[in-house]
Amino acid sequence: MYAKNVNVSKRGQVTIPKEIRKRLNIGENTALLLIVENHEIKLMAVPSSPLERLTGSLKEYADKYEPLANIREKIQYEIARSVNSEHERGSREEYE
Repeated sequence: MYAKNVNVSKRGQVTIPKEIRKRLNIGENTALLLIVENHEIKLMAVPSSPLERLTGSLKEYADKYEPLANIREKIQYEIARSVNSEHERGSREEYE
């Protein structure tokens, strides 16, 4: 799929065309992972789960409550860090 006339705003924001959002099931507040490889940006939606509706329902049974949004953010950070380090490792190997 190709989207033309996608521009970057002064604040660095990009609007994903409706057709693409619909096809990839990207809605409001959908988390996205940006991967930079070989001068390209890959955009991946991080799927949400129906379990998110149950967030906090078992907190009385947990030793420590942590909102699902915080856990998800940590996981996304770890995924991005892992992908980035793999990419950097690959880039170094190309030049060796």
